[in-house]
Amino acid sequence: MQIETVGKYQLHLIAHELSGTRGWDAYVSIHKFDDAAQDFKCVLDKHHAGDEPLPSYEEAIDMARRVGNTLLEKGNL
Repeated sequence: MQIETVGKYQLHLIAHELSGTRGWDAYVSIHKFDDAAQDFKCVLDKHHAGDEPLPSYEEAIDMARRVGNTLLEKGNL
């Protein structure tokens, strides 16, 4: 898992290894900083970020990053 900060948001980039397939599923969770609570609150939990397993951990993390940034750009959080 990797965490990247984009403005008031944190992207939690997750690559989950699939048993027996040598593939990786990509997920992204998004947390937004809450000024009143002075902490990050989850606004999207473990969103599946791909249609098919990816061949490597790095590619799954990259897919999660791309999907997370696209969701932030759409602004529906």
